[in-house]
Amino acid sequence: MRKLILFGDSNTYGYDPRGFATGRYPAEARWATIVSEALSESYQVIEDGMNGRQLPDVQYGYFTNMLSELSEEDTVVMMLGTNDILLTYMPDAKKAAAKMERILGYVRDNFKGRFIMIAPPYIEADDEDMMRYRDASIEMNRMFLELAGTYNVEAIDAAAWNIPMAYDGVHFTMDGQKRFGECFISAFNMLGKELK
Repeated sequence: MRKLILFGDSNTYGYDPRGFATGRYPAEARWATIVSEALSESYQVIEDGMNGRQLPDVQYGYFTNMLSELSEEDTVVMMLGTNDILLTYMPDAKKAAAKMERILGYVRDNFKGRFIMIAPPYIEADDEDMMRYRDASIEMNRMFLELAGTYNVEAIDAAAWNIPMAYDGVHFTMDGQKRFGECFISAFNMLGKELK
Protein backbone atom coordinates (compact mmCIF):
# COMPACT_ATOMS: atom_id res chain seq x y z
CA MET A 1 0.00 0.00 0.00
CA ARG A 2 1.21 3.51 -0.76
CA LYS A 3 2.53 5.49 2.19
CA LEU A 4 1.55 8.87 3.57
CA ILE A 5 4.28 10.25 5.83
CA LEU A 6 3.28 13.01 8.26
CA PHE A 7 6.64 14.60 9.04
CA GLY A 8 6.60 17.31 11.66
CA ASP A 9 7.36 18.60 15.12
CA SER A 10 5.61 18.41 18.49
CA ASN A 11 2.19 19.30 17.08
CA THR A 12 2.42 16.32 14.72
CA TYR A 13 3.67 14.23 17.63
CA GLY A 14 0.59 15.29 19.57
CA TYR A 15 2.39 16.96 22.45
CA ASP A 16 0.16 17.91 25.38
CA PRO A 17 1.55 21.13 26.91
CA ARG A 18 -0.45 20.61 30.08
CA GLY A 19 2.15 18.02 31.07
CA PHE A 20 -0.28 15.26 32.03
CA ALA A 21 0.78 11.61 31.95
CA THR A 22 3.17 11.03 29.03
CA GLY A 23 3.06 14.63 27.81
CA ARG A 24 1.16 13.47 24.74
CA TYR A 25 -2.50 13.59 23.89
CA PRO A 26 -4.30 10.23 23.67
CA ALA A 27 -3.87 8.62 20.26
CA GLU A 28 -7.50 9.16 19.28
CA ALA A 29 -7.17 12.91 19.94
CA ARG A 30 -4.05 13.52 17.83
CA TRP A 31 -4.48 15.02 14.35
CA ALA A 32 -2.10 12.53 12.78
CA THR A 33 -4.12 9.60 14.14
CA ILE A 34 -7.37 11.20 12.99
CA VAL A 35 -5.86 11.41 9.49
CA SER A 36 -4.58 7.86 9.70
CA GLU A 37 -8.03 6.50 10.54
CA ALA A 38 -9.77 8.58 7.88
CA LEU A 39 -7.41 7.57 5.07
CA SER A 40 -6.60 3.99 6.15
CA GLU A 41 -8.26 2.43 3.12
CA SER A 42 -6.07 4.40 0.73
CA TYR A 43 -2.78 4.90 2.60
CA GLN A 44 -0.48 3.43 5.16
CA VAL A 45 -0.19 6.56 7.27
CA ILE A 46 3.08 6.95 9.16
CA GLU A 47 3.02 9.47 12.01
CA ASP A 48 6.52 10.97 12.21
CA GLY A 49 6.33 13.86 14.64
CA MET A 50 9.16 14.73 17.03
CA ASN A 51 9.33 17.32 19.79
CA GLY A 52 11.73 20.15 18.98
CA ARG A 53 12.29 19.14 15.35
CA GLN A 54 13.54 21.94 13.12
CA LEU A 55 13.78 22.13 9.34
CA PRO A 56 16.22 19.39 8.30
CA ASP A 57 19.60 19.76 6.65
CA VAL A 58 19.43 18.25 3.17
CA GLN A 59 23.14 17.47 3.00
CA TYR A 60 22.67 14.30 5.02
CA GLY A 61 20.55 12.64 7.65
CA TYR A 62 17.20 11.15 8.48
CA PHE A 63 15.07 13.28 6.15
CA THR A 64 16.98 12.60 2.95
CA ASN A 65 17.37 8.92 3.85
CA MET A 66 13.61 8.70 4.37
CA LEU A 67 12.90 10.25 0.97
CA SER A 68 15.31 7.88 -0.75
CA GLU A 69 13.41 4.87 0.60
CA LEU A 70 10.03 5.99 -0.72
CA SER A 71 8.47 5.29 -4.10
CA GLU A 72 6.74 7.54 -6.60
CA GLU A 73 3.42 6.30 -5.18
CA ASP A 74 4.19 7.70 -1.73
CA THR A 75 3.40 11.11 -0.25
CA VAL A 76 5.32 13.18 2.28
CA VAL A 77 3.52 15.94 4.19
CA MET A 78 5.92 18.24 6.04
CA MET A 79 4.95 20.84 8.63
CA LEU A 80 8.03 22.42 10.18
CA GLY A 81 9.53 25.83 10.82
CA THR A 82 7.96 26.83 14.13
CA ASN A 83 10.95 25.62 16.15
CA ASP A 84 13.35 27.43 13.82
CA ILE A 85 11.59 30.61 14.90
CA LEU A 86 10.97 29.68 18.53
CA LEU A 87 14.28 28.19 19.64
CA THR A 88 16.33 31.35 19.30
CA TYR A 89 16.39 34.69 21.08
CA MET A 90 16.25 36.64 17.83
CA PRO A 91 13.89 34.81 15.45
CA ASP A 92 14.74 35.22 11.77
CA ALA A 93 12.15 34.21 9.18
CA LYS A 94 14.68 34.64 6.37
CA LYS A 95 16.94 31.95 7.84
CA ALA A 96 14.01 29.54 8.09
CA ALA A 97 12.99 30.37 4.52
CA ALA A 98 16.53 29.73 3.27
CA LYS A 99 16.42 26.27 4.86
CA MET A 100 13.02 25.62 3.32
CA GLU A 101 14.29 26.68 -0.09
CA ARG A 102 17.12 24.13 0.13
CA ILE A 103 14.58 21.46 1.10
CA LEU A 104 12.24 22.27 -1.78
CA GLY A 105 15.14 22.31 -4.22
CA TYR A 106 16.28 18.93 -2.96
CA VAL A 107 12.76 17.52 -3.20
CA ARG A 108 12.36 18.82 -6.76
CA ASP A 109 15.62 17.24 -7.88
CA ASN A 110 15.60 13.99 -5.90
CA PHE A 111 12.13 12.89 -4.82
CA LYS A 112 9.80 11.20 -7.29
CA GLY A 113 6.82 10.94 -4.95
CA ARG A 114 4.29 13.58 -3.92
CA PHE A 115 5.40 16.29 -1.50
CA ILE A 116 3.06 18.65 0.35
CA MET A 117 4.37 21.52 2.45
CA ILE A 118 2.22 22.89 5.26
CA ALA A 119 2.96 26.46 6.30
CA PRO A 120 2.32 26.16 10.06
CA PRO A 121 -0.13 28.21 12.12
CA TYR A 122 1.18 31.45 13.54
CA ILE A 123 2.67 31.56 17.01
CA GLU A 124 0.22 33.36 19.30
CA ALA A 125 1.43 36.13 21.60
CA ASP A 126 -0.09 37.73 24.68
CA ASP A 127 2.86 39.87 25.69
CA GLU A 128 5.50 42.07 24.12
CA ASP A 129 8.30 39.51 24.53
CA MET A 130 6.42 37.00 22.40
CA MET A 131 5.38 39.45 19.68
CA ARG A 132 8.66 39.11 17.82
CA TYR A 133 8.05 35.35 17.57
CA ARG A 134 4.52 35.90 16.28
CA ASP A 135 5.72 38.47 13.76
CA ALA A 136 8.50 36.15 12.57
CA SER A 137 6.10 33.23 12.23
CA ILE A 138 3.75 35.33 10.08
CA GLU A 139 6.62 36.38 7.84
CA MET A 140 7.92 32.81 7.65
CA ASN A 141 4.51 31.49 6.66
CA ARG A 142 4.28 34.04 3.84
CA MET A 143 7.77 33.23 2.59
CA PHE A 144 7.11 29.48 2.71
CA LEU A 145 4.01 29.85 0.55
CA GLU A 146 5.90 32.01 -1.94
CA LEU A 147 8.65 29.39 -2.15
CA ALA A 148 6.10 26.64 -2.73
CA GLY A 149 4.82 28.60 -5.71
CA THR A 150 8.35 29.15 -7.02
CA TYR A 151 9.20 25.45 -6.75
CA ASN A 152 5.77 24.26 -7.92
CA VAL A 153 5.19 22.36 -4.68
CA GLU A 154 1.74 21.65 -3.29
CA ALA A 155 1.18 23.80 -0.20
CA ILE A 156 -1.37 24.28 2.54
CA ASP A 157 -1.70 27.42 4.66
CA ALA A 158 -2.64 26.11 8.10
CA ALA A 159 -2.71 29.63 9.52
CA ALA A 160 -6.05 30.08 7.76
CA TRP A 161 -7.63 27.34 9.88
CA ASN A 162 -7.67 29.30 13.17
CA ILE A 163 -6.45 26.34 15.21
CA PRO A 164 -7.11 26.71 18.97
CA MET A 165 -3.78 27.05 20.76
CA ALA A 166 -2.81 26.18 24.31
CA TYR A 167 -1.59 28.73 26.85
CA ASP A 168 1.94 28.69 25.37
CA GLY A 169 0.74 29.99 22.00
CA VAL A 170 2.59 27.23 20.15
CA HIS A 171 0.92 23.88 20.79
CA PHE A 172 -2.56 22.87 19.72
CA THR A 173 -5.21 22.25 22.35
CA MET A 174 -7.00 18.91 22.16
CA ASP A 175 -9.80 20.64 20.24
CA GLY A 176 -7.09 22.18 18.07
CA GLN A 177 -5.71 18.75 17.25
CA LYS A 178 -9.17 17.61 16.16
CA ARG A 179 -9.79 20.73 14.09
CA PHE A 180 -6.38 20.46 12.44
CA GLY A 181 -7.02 16.83 11.49
CA GLU A 182 -10.41 17.66 9.99
CA CYS A 183 -9.05 20.66 8.09
CA PHE A 184 -6.11 18.68 6.79
CA ILE A 185 -8.29 15.85 5.50
CA SER A 186 -10.47 18.36 3.65
CA ALA A 187 -7.46 20.17 2.16
CA PHE A 188 -5.73 16.91 1.24
CA ASN A 189 -8.79 15.62 -0.56
CA MET A 190 -9.18 18.94 -2.38
CA LEU A 191 -5.56 18.85 -3.54
CA GLY A 192 -6.12 15.31 -4.77
CA LYS A 193 -9.06 16.45 -6.89
CA GLU A 194 -6.98 19.26 -8.38
CA LEU A 195 -4.35 16.72 -9.49
CA LYS A 196 -6.91 14.67 -11.45
